[in-house]
Amino acid sequence: MNKVKFWVILGALFLWGCMNPLNAWGNNAPSDKQAIIDFLNLRYGMFIHYNMGTYHQEQWAYPFHDPKSFKPTHLDCKQWAKAAKSAGMKYAVLTAKHHDGFCLWNTTTSAYDIASSDYKTDIVRQYVDAFRAENIKIGLYFSVMDWHQDINKGNINTENITFMKKQLTELLTNYGEIICIVIDGWGSKWGGPTFEELPFDTLADHIHSIQPKCLVINHSCNTSLAQTEVVHYEATHGQHCPYDNVIPSQQGPTLQQAWFWEPGFEKDPLKPVDAVIKELNFANSHYSNYLLNVAPNDKGLLDENVIKQLAEIGKLVHLPDKDLEELPELRKVQMNVTVVASSEESSKYGASNVVDANLHTQWKFDKNDPEKWIELDFSRPETFNKVICGEFYQDIRKFKIEAFVKGKWTEIVKGGKMGVNFHASFPDVKAQKYRLTVIEYDNSPLLSEITFVKY
Repeated sequence: MNKVKFWVILGALFLWGCMNPLNAWGNNAPSDKQAIIDFLNLRYGMFIHYNMGTYHQEQWAYPFHDPKSFKPTHLDCKQWAKAAKSAGMKYAVLTAKHHDGFCLWNTTTSAYDIASSDYKTDIVRQYVDAFRAENIKIGLYFSVMDWHQDINKGNINTENITFMKKQLTELLTNYGEIICIVIDGWGSKWGGPTFEELPFDTLADHIHSIQPKCLVINHSCNTSLAQTEVVHYEATHGQHCPYDNVIPSQQGPTLQQAWFWEPGFEKDPLKPVDAVIKELNFANSHYSNYLLNVAPNDKGLLDENVIKQLAEIGKLVHLPDKDLEELPELRKVQMNVTVVASSEESSKYGASNVVDANLHTQWKFDKNDPEKWIELDFSRPETFNKVICGEFYQDIRKFKIEAFVKGKWTEIVKGGKMGVNFHASFPDVKAQKYRLTVIEYDNSPLLSEITFVKY
């Protein structure tokens, strides 16, 4: 793949991401209920985005950088682990391989790995040893979409499947117990192979054949357990654990401004301590873990502002005293919410798409609609103090959110640009109906999700 072809494909991925709308609720029984219960009882973990992108200021790194450009000077996984311990975290997940295909371990499958850099030393090994020394459970992130290997939508074959399985075998046989493989770039909003061309069981069965209790947690951007054992709510894309969630899940926000470190992060504001605590407590009370991402810098260290913030968070963390002993009966999210809109462009863009926790589906109003509102009816009065919403692109320039209180619509949120991940808090409001109205926009927006919660 040459450089021009890569950037063409990268630009097209965003358009392709919604072409596989797998929004059916899967009633699959979990393959290992006890493993899921044990995972949910961990409650709180550290996501660690550290890879080739760290050295090129790229959140999605170009897949043909010189391996020697990956050059930490002071890498210290023990520092990461002590910071996680200070924050009260119980498990961690490291980006062993991101979409660009660079491997942080000494793989036999590719020369695009840590062994080909000047650093040489296996970082996955250092990570697992350091975190186990702090009694923190080990998870690994693995991208199925691999641009260096040209593994992507429309290019799944026996050779590519064998390649993926060999890499997963290395990760699952050389580093001891792995509680979860968090998989990305597989039937997700931003692309990767579809589940038709690469069925979930193809890799899940392989993983379980090596480590039966290792959970396969796929970023499939929806709540179907047909494509994951634990749902991963994409917190940076406006997908939030709903107010009535009982699906085994985890939610993954970032402490810094983005997933991978970039120059200036050492001075930038971080997610506030009280916001982390509120999100953590909400997740834990709704069958969801909280996986907070931190990004080591180009030296291989966590910045001092991150170290201090994690320690402050740890002072206020109080995980539930009582362990979960069984899983609740599964049901779809926001099942009691009825949604109506001033218009729908077509059945494909129906109003109910905004409450399905599925980033592959959206609501779109008719171009001639003079009102442009969408209304959520919760069937009974519900108290909320925060709303999370997001659009597929970035077209909304002004909107408002109202609650129907004492017989009239009352504005509770005034929004400017929405983007893919808008958050707003407001004083407690108890109402049965809530409404979002689009006031100004560029192109006709595709509204993905609206989620009301109470922290």
